[in-house]
Amino acid sequence: MIQIRTTLRRVGNSFGIIVPSEIIHSRKLREGEELVIQIQSKNKTNIGAMLLEARRKKLKFKRSTQEIMKEIDESLE
Repeated sequence: MIQIRTTLRRVGNSFGIIVPSEIIHSRKLREGEELVIQIQSKNKTNIGAMLLEARRKKLKFKRSTQEIMKEIDESLE
């Protein structure tokens, strides 16, 4: 998996994203090729960061952080 940061741009009545040319060339992508894109808004809170902060503050959970993260990972599949 590769991760890039990009911004939404208006394309007609929709929004689109730009894939940098170096990624297109390194992955040998072609027009019309289907991609799977995972979207994470910068404005959303990162659950991992929240759990890390809770650990720093020594908050107690009924389940371990590892168990919670495993459940989150499984729900994303």
